[in-house]
Order: sequence, then C-alpha cells, then structure tokens
Amino acid sequence: MLESRNPDFAETIRESFGRQSFMATLGAKITSVEPGMVRIEYGRGEGLLQQHGFIHAGVGTSILDSACGYAALSLAPAGADVLTAEFKVNFLRPAKGERFIAVGRVLKAGKMLTVCEGELWADEESLIAKMQATMSIMVR
Repeated sequence: MLESRNPDFAETIRESFGRQSFMATLGAKITSVEPGMVRIEYGRGEGLLQQHGFIHAGVGTSILDSACGYAALSLAPAGADVLTAEFKVNFLRPAKGERFIAVGRVLKAGKMLTVCEGELWADEESLIAKMQATMSIMVR
C-alpha cells in the first residue's frame, strides 16, 4: 500500500477539485480518494455528446487527466502542486452508457515526476479507455 507524504491529502484534493469549474461543468464528482488512487464519476449528459451520440473523447480524457493528477497529488508533500507533463490515451470502444467512472492510480511516485495510469469505465462493466500520464510535482 502506498503512503501519502501529506496527512491532509484527501482534504487537499477535495478542496482543489471543488475549485475546478470545468469539472463542475462536466458534472464530475470525486467519489473515492486513497493514497495513490482517485476515482471520479460523471453521468451521460446531452451537452457532452459527439455527433454519433457517444460521450465526446475530450470529456473522458479531461476527467481521466484529473483523476491521474489527483492520484499523483495524493502522494506529494503537503503544499505541493501537480501539473500534467504528458499523457497518452487509448480508446478501446465508444463511450456509451449512463454512468462513467475514471480511476487514476500512481504507478511510480518520484520527487519531480509521478507516472500514473488511468482507466475509464462505462456502467462499471465496459472499459472505455486507458491513459498513461506523467505528472510534474511542484513543491513551493
């Protein structure tokens, strides 16, 4: 099990997430925070669809990016910030369903960079996408 270097990591993450107006626009909510893992859920909304009626890839990518970033932040020292350095996403099937779950997990936490993986699920049964992301840890 991974251990956080910030005893208040869950509160820090929830407070930071609450300031993200874009996540609110997408209807995303954090449902689980653990050291090295963050889960964010959102629902199907008419304003989130692409031309074929699937959730737009940009929506899933944005929420996966946040899940991975907050997973990295959960292991960062108190007072640190996290910014995305890079990511890659593979979409495995169209994003169709009613409830979507983005799970970010830390693979390797470092002092400056943290490597994460993300999974996007539809209705807890269909794996929609996989992300690999590198997060930059910025200590103030």
